[in-house]
Amino acid sequence: MTLQRLHEYLASKYGAESDHPIKEEHSITVFMRPDNKKWFAATKNIGCKSLGIDRVGRIDILNLKLDPLMVAKLRVREGFMPAWYMNQNSWVTILLDGSVPAEEIRSYLDMAYDGAGDKRGKR
Repeated sequence: MTLQRLHEYLASKYGAESDHPIKEEHSITVFMRPDNKKWFAATKNIGCKSLGIDRVGRIDILNLKLDPLMVAKLRVREGFMPAWYMNQNSWVTILLDGSVPAEEIRSYLDMAYDGAGDKRGKR
């Protein structure tokens, strides 16, 4: 899944609002639920070396906020890493290099979106 297709998917499926919270760094985009403004996903194009990947160049990544048990399970799999820049107990980084199938990414996006819902039942 490319970064552009991912951004289009987030907007069309969830109506997610995007923002660039670090004005000097436009390659970081966060996505919020439209009903409560809670973050559930973030994307970035980052240098491979910054992630500890032994490759030259840059890579697109997706950070998702998930249940901590799911995060621990995922980050030991290929294509997943401890979250870049976010709380590593609640967030996981997915490499958007084809190592994780798009259908699987969409499933985790659903979990992240639902998990960021208002806990009082107001969705």
